[in-house]
Amino acid sequence: MICGGMHPPSYTGQMLATIAQDEVLQLSSVVCAPHGSLEVLSPFALRQTLAAHINSIKTGVTLAGPALEAEPPALVLWAFSAGCVGAAALATYWQRQRGPVLALFMVDGWGVPRDPEVPTYRLSHDATTHYTSRWLGAGDVDFYADPAVPHLTLWRQPQAVAGWAVEKGKPSERLTAADFLCRRSRAAIHRYSTSC
Repeated sequence: MICGGMHPPSYTGQMLATIAQDEVLQLSSVVCAPHGSLEVLSPFALRQTLAAHINSIKTGVTLAGPALEAEPPALVLWAFSAGCVGAAALATYWQRQRGPVLALFMVDGWGVPRDPEVPTYRLSHDATTHYTSRWLGAGDVDFYADPAVPHLTLWRQPQAVAGWAVEKGKPSERLTAADFLCRRSRAAIHRYSTSC
């Protein structure tokens, strides 16, 4: 599920292109949360969007991706800015009530706490945001842009944002935000598929 923030829908285009270009992720069924509205703050509205998508696939109404099974699907969520509010709450609900959340990516979700039971990854547009977000719960692995970029650039042009992946006890790795999102998403999907 893609949960953008309070911005025009076109700003999410590169995130969708990033998924479409990835050989594993392009096989997933992608759901976009309502764009540029207050609904991205509401886990209830996000659940309704997700339920409508699942129902449309079950009835064969959409061409969005492969058919989902009767069980609630495992989720990977990419959320940005204000969209992190609703996505974090949805992830907690889904993990506890419906099915597994494989990964929650909070892209510049400064001020949004994480649920320690949900695998979470924080991406920040600069080192300051990265370090000050940690008091709300560092991600399992985090990314920050270096050099720093404007807030919206991290979402609009992830393939052009270079930075560091930071994992406790391991050396930092240099890569782009798009590579970080895709690699970590693929790894989460792989772990899930091999454990089933």
